[in-house]
Amino acid sequence: MGDAEGLAQHKWHVREEVRRRRASMGSDERLRARDALTDRLISLVRDRGASSVSCYASLPDEPDTSAFLEWARDNGVAVLLPVSLPGTRLAWTRSDGSPLVPGRHGILEPSGEQLPASAAAALDLMLIPACAVDLRGTRLGWGLGYFDRCLSELDRRPPLFAVVHEADVLPALPAEPHDIPVDGAVTPDAVRLFPR
Repeated sequence: MGDAEGLAQHKWHVREEVRRRRASMGSDERLRARDALTDRLISLVRDRGASSVSCYASLPDEPDTSAFLEWARDNGVAVLLPVSLPGTRLAWTRSDGSPLVPGRHGILEPSGEQLPASAAAALDLMLIPACAVDLRGTRLGWGLGYFDRCLSELDRRPPLFAVVHEADVLPALPAEPHDIPVDGAVTPDAVRLFPR
């Protein structure tokens, strides 16, 4: 087995383990995690003095960002949500509380005016989804490359935080040259900063 094949297989196994672990969470555990994660996200935004952030509308098995998005709207924090486009490209739409609609891959997305991917460069902070992260800041996504492509094209990259469960912070993950490291991770348990 070649290096590329071994790397792909390792990533597949990590993704499957994370999917299994997330799917096994009970509803009470999910609610506690959502509330704790919301507190951590709010603390990060306040500590950084961020008035504009990116976030995402979470899928059922992802760390739940819904309460944070509501808090941000109620507290004047501008939020951009991703919209997936053909060719694994991202656009952004302002989160205004309007109903989300299923986009590509069945992911809920806003339907408002689309801003180019480069709009993220003006943000104070980016909160992005991840399958897992490691203690060096290596982020493992779900394999489609939307965020890596978007981040690689920004002329200025705001501080980047992956939003994951504590069990998704691993000692080490395989990294490829195109992977964009994150500055930290936000979990229900903590805000972690990674060395740079």
